Amino acid sequence: MDPRLYRAVTKGDIASLTSLLDESPSCLDTVTVEKNTALHIAAGLGYAWSVTEISNLQPSLISAANSRGDTPVHCAARAGHEFVLAYLISRAKFHDGGHNLYEMRNGCGNTPLHEAARNGHLGAASELVKVEKHLTETVNDLGESAVYLAAERGAVEIVRMLLQFVGSELGGPNGQNALHAAVCRSYEITEMLLENRSHLTRGADDSQSTPLHYAASLGDYKMVQLLLHHDAAAAYLFDKDGLSPIHVAARMGYVDTIERIVEACPDAVELIDKKGQNLLHVAADSKALSVVKYVIRKPAFKELLNDQDHVGNTPLHLATIGHNLEIIQLLLEDKRVDAALRNHKGLTPLDLASSCTDSSIQLRMHKIMAGLASAGSRHSPQRMDLRRNKFHRSREEEINRCRAMANNLAIVGVLIATVTFAAAFTLPGGYNNDDNSSEQGVAILAKEAAFKAFLISDAIAMVSSIAVTCLLIFTGSLDHDIRLHSISTAMKFMCVALGGMVVAFAMGTYVVVVSKCPWLAILICVVACTVPFLTWMLACWPAFDSLKFAQLAGRRQPKDGKSGRFKVVGFQMPHSMVVDFETPIGSRGNSSSLV
Repeated sequence: MDPRLYRAVTKGDIASLTSLLDESPSCLDTVTVEKNTALHIAAGLGYAWSVTEISNLQPSLISAANSRGDTPVHCAARAGHEFVLAYLISRAKFHDGGHNLYEMRNGCGNTPLHEAARNGHLGAASELVKVEKHLTETVNDLGESAVYLAAERGAVEIVRMLLQFVGSELGGPNGQNALHAAVCRSYEITEMLLENRSHLTRGADDSQSTPLHYAASLGDYKMVQLLLHHDAAAAYLFDKDGLSPIHVAARMGYVDTIERIVEACPDAVELIDKKGQNLLHVAADSKALSVVKYVIRKPAFKELLNDQDHVGNTPLHLATIGHNLEIIQLLLEDKRVDAALRNHKGLTPLDLASSCTDSSIQLRMHKIMAGLASAGSRHSPQRMDLRRNKFHRSREEEINRCRAMANNLAIVGVLIATVTFAAAFTLPGGYNNDDNSSEQGVAILAKEAAFKAFLISDAIAMVSSIAVTCLLIFTGSLDHDIRLHSISTAMKFMCVALGGMVVAFAMGTYVVVVSKCPWLAILICVVACTVPFLTWMLACWPAFDSLKFAQLAGRRQPKDGKSGRFKVVGFQMPHSMVVDFETPIGSRGNSSSLV
């Protein structure tokens, strides 16, 4: 395009445009790289005088299309310049002998009305509908009607205006209708559509999802309530995966939405999907903790707790498969849950938990197995030696674990040795620098008890850290027992080294501070000695927590009225708990052990 023409049109400079056109009328034949004419640019910017001048000189530009198929009418409608739009439509009729320029489609199949509705321009949409009402019945290449586009944008007034003229065409992409878009955008538009087109509540998209499915997936319980008020039967419709709206809400964890569905349709809790799963199955599988809590609190939902799907899995089975400790704990605390049920493969929840070979969640599975066993779940009849061999760790995994542990210990050991070695020659309080004194070069605080404790603990820490480094040399041995013994002994020396370093720090600080500020010296000693102990407790807490979880689950009484009991056999590093769960008193059979 002529640069002078482009600048004049984009700035709306009428004087420059008129002068240029008088000088060179043929410049209107030039276009931009996107094939936009001067009329496209002026219409899109809403310069009415420029549009008038250009269309008078070259009326054929009114129907010219750019590289995207847009005419100047599309540009005016998209930008919402209703006066320019009205002028172009009138000129098009006059010039083309009744040619319906407002019905032309661009590359996406959009008419000017689609562009006005998509961009929320009520005035432009009104101008187009005023000229031709049947435009409301057209859809673009994606199947989107003007009403759908307005609803998707949340343009309330445009939807209200279009509903006065539209017939049955309210479609959207992928089989959706305008109500699908409205429930995701506007409560007011949804009310409007329900009052005028109530049948849309049963409309399903390509996945057989209704507007109620959409609202349930968003957790908009007010929208769900509105839809159910107009058509409660929509709660019983399923998508192609067999999920009803209550299943969708359970999957997303929206308790408020489930409550609204149950209020309108109490028996909706009995709905099952294609897998035979109820809403508790779905919640357990999706880790929706809030929904599980809600179901447990409702006495009327007790049948859901032990319901089995088409493969025999209960919600407890699914929670175990998903390794969800919180949901398993919630279910086991309820006495109505039967932890001993087997699925169609003959597997109990304990079988599923003990078959997990993922070492990254080993500690979590210990807790889960402890709780399941104490709640009455037992292994199905089988040879336990085969199970143990099947899931035994590979030799390569054991070597990798030992190598990682040895590397960590080596780094910490060298660090402690370096720090404690340096501390021995940078003594607290410094040295006697008096040249005339017989004690020149002697530590000033050498006679203090705290200083002596500093030196002893510092020496212990350094020697222990060196011992750690030496012991780790043996972790390269091919003998598995030697490797484990080396790491175990190194960890013991590491604890001594860490303890000595902490005591050395506390005593060194104490000896230089106590004479001026006793309370600060005491506080530092208490903090220095307490924090490492608390850190150790936190590190070991998961193992103790496993025992606590087992105790909580173990409070339940077996159905035969006989008490169950368990005992902790021992702890192994790192965080391995060995628990022997005895059979209920008076029952027959041997005890089953879990590692």
